[in-house]
Amino acid sequence: MAIKKLAPQHLNKIIDLKELPFKDTKSLPHLDSIIGQERAIEALTFGLEMQSSGYNIYVSGLSGTGKTTIVKSIVNKMAEQNNIPEDLCYVYNFDERDCPNAMYLPAGEARKFKDDMKKFVTKLKADFKKQFNSKEYEEQRMEYINEVNNKKRDIMEELNEFAQKKGMQVHSTATGFHTVIIKDGKPLSPEGFEQLSSKERKEIDVKIRDIEIKITATMRKLMKLDDSLHDKLEKLNQQIAEYIVQVHIEECAIRYSEYEEVITFLKDVRKDIVINSDEFIEGPESEENGKPKLDFAKKYEINVIVDHGKSQGAPVIYESNPTYNNLFGRIEKKVHMGAYFTDFSMVRSGSLHRANGGYIIIDALNVLRNQFVYDSLKRAIKTRQLRIEDATELSGYLSASTLKPEPISLDVKVILLGSRYIYSILHSNDEDFTKIFKIRADFDHETVADDENIYKYAQFVKNVIHEEKLLPFSKTAIKEIILHSHRLISDQDKLSLQFNKIVSIIREADFWAKKENKKTVTDKQIKKAIEARKYRHNLSEEKIQEMIEKDIIKIKTDGERVGQINGLAVYSLGDYTFGKPHRLTARTFIGSENIIDIERKAKLGGKIHEKGVYILSGFFNAKFGEYIPLSFSGTIVFEQSYGMIDGDSASSTELFSIISSLSDLPIKQHFAVTGSVNQMGEIQAIGGVNEKIEGFFNICKSRGLNGEQGVIIPKSNVENLVLDEEVIKAVRNKKFNIYAIETVEDGIELLLGMKAGKRSKNGKFQPNTVYCRIEKKLTQFAMRSKEFKEMINKKKNE
Repeated sequence: MAIKKLAPQHLNKIIDLKELPFKDTKSLPHLDSIIGQERAIEALTFGLEMQSSGYNIYVSGLSGTGKTTIVKSIVNKMAEQNNIPEDLCYVYNFDERDCPNAMYLPAGEARKFKDDMKKFVTKLKADFKKQFNSKEYEEQRMEYINEVNNKKRDIMEELNEFAQKKGMQVHSTATGFHTVIIKDGKPLSPEGFEQLSSKERKEIDVKIRDIEIKITATMRKLMKLDDSLHDKLEKLNQQIAEYIVQVHIEECAIRYSEYEEVITFLKDVRKDIVINSDEFIEGPESEENGKPKLDFAKKYEINVIVDHGKSQGAPVIYESNPTYNNLFGRIEKKVHMGAYFTDFSMVRSGSLHRANGGYIIIDALNVLRNQFVYDSLKRAIKTRQLRIEDATELSGYLSASTLKPEPISLDVKVILLGSRYIYSILHSNDEDFTKIFKIRADFDHETVADDENIYKYAQFVKNVIHEEKLLPFSKTAIKEIILHSHRLISDQDKLSLQFNKIVSIIREADFWAKKENKKTVTDKQIKKAIEARKYRHNLSEEKIQEMIEKDIIKIKTDGERVGQINGLAVYSLGDYTFGKPHRLTARTFIGSENIIDIERKAKLGGKIHEKGVYILSGFFNAKFGEYIPLSFSGTIVFEQSYGMIDGDSASSTELFSIISSLSDLPIKQHFAVTGSVNQMGEIQAIGGVNEKIEGFFNICKSRGLNGEQGVIIPKSNVENLVLDEEVIKAVRNKKFNIYAIETVEDGIELLLGMKAGKRSKNGKFQPNTVYCRIEKKLTQFAMRSKEFKEMINKKKNE
């Protein structure tokens, strides 16, 4: 037998204040390293330094382990050593206006270039206004106009002379030329024309045709004169525009002579201004093809979408809301006359643009929540290209025509932050995932509680105090924080790395100390903070406790019952967990179904719970089935349970209740039991052992501790004990007991007060043992079953 009654020193981590080499946090240096994440940091560092394709990083681990803070810190340090990437801007494409061109400039130069082009346009407009409103320009323009008008006058006089010779006049109107017949020095009316003889009318018709031919020739001459005037004025305007632009363009060209893209753009600007100089003089039309026409001067602006002018090293972007537009950029639109329109100046960058040449940190769950984002991110990483597209186009539906900005090359290290569960899903279901996220940095939630890490823990508290300007913490306060850390992970040999929970206790303890006008935080404030947090969350626990005390939920803590046992369950309500006992009963009888799980029959049992019940059948078959046929059935149920039950931590409890029923031996009700069991009869570790023990202790305390009450746990769970001081005190005063067992036989002896028994060489169990009684019971069941079948067969034959 391996029954062990646990002493108080086994129930919690023992921390000797003398072993803490400091007086309080004021005497501690700041922590300049990371606690317990060596594996994750090594993987993260390797992934950041590895420049080959696909070495992006997935950072996994529980929430609250500080992975986001640590990743940001390490990435920022590495980014400071890298080069600052180029600025990115979009400029008007003079060849294809719907496809803006991307332009790269050294860090800070894009903003300067934007300002220079703005000044360029301002000066250009002023000079245009000055030159084209000058007396010299107006005289030259009027000279061309007058010259053409004189020629037009001569042509019109020639036409009129020709008409007069034909006895007619030609009048110029808004709708063209109009021919008038003259007779006796006066215009001939239509009625007068009808009164003429047929011969006279024919003669007049011939003359009219001659004049119309002359009018057509005259119109051609006039149009040629207009065209020549337009050409002359346009040439004049372009000559002046060329002169004006030349001065300002040369100034910019000299300043940006080393940037080929800028020089090419300036050449296009110069050409466009000269060709469209009229727009500077007269102003553009308001619409073009039903859309608002782009302001002629706006074409020469620079749309800077990424500016690294103030950057130090490579960029590090943390995208907290990775929607499609936030990551990949967007094309904004405006409404005009009920229709949407856009232009290159409304192209906006996304996080990937700003992170290009550096690092981007994204939450994996949010990436998967947002439509199109994950697939688009993969595509960008694989193609190493970044496109700004309208999200509606990705759905495959028709969308209004929009811009297609030139794609840019992508060189960014992507770091996804997520859980191990999400990693598993992506790894199993997406064949591309491991190709583009070849590095996994897995953050642990616990670390070894050695002297070095305990000292670092104290330094961590010092850092929090310094950053948040809290009161100093005494050595006793640090001790309680370390004990609480052990409690968080239920392990005497490990410390929790879920620092968010530790920091909450630090802040709340400081609050209570200040409220009590203390100058130093001690263990009392730490305990108060923990208790106050528990009180804020444990309403449901108290309600269940009240129902047990009123015997609404029936739990026995004294006496003996056959087939009835106290099991232990853990309830989880968000970030608060607590344990409470529950009554489990078993009944056995003749049958062939072995063990029937009522929870499963009622569809209230989970898969793991169902597995635990099947293991019980395996245990009985192995223990007794080799010698006798098992002609029995049994039912087990969690009494007053109305929700889903899962897990196998009650499988040993179920087994003990069936053994009690088969042996007709009562179970001592002052015990509660927890533990998983395998087919070999070994008791295995379970979770929530501290909460389970404290849950039963609270029931016993409310009814009065008598020294017999206690909890039976797996021996493998002893190192997980970090119990409340009140429980430890009760054990120390021999008012409460905790036993650790290794096998089913250990539990039988404690619960039934009789040895389980072993088979002798003759194959029979020792007399006056539990297994002997069970085997006799099973033999009786088999014989009764056989006799009943023989009786039925006999009646049938008669």
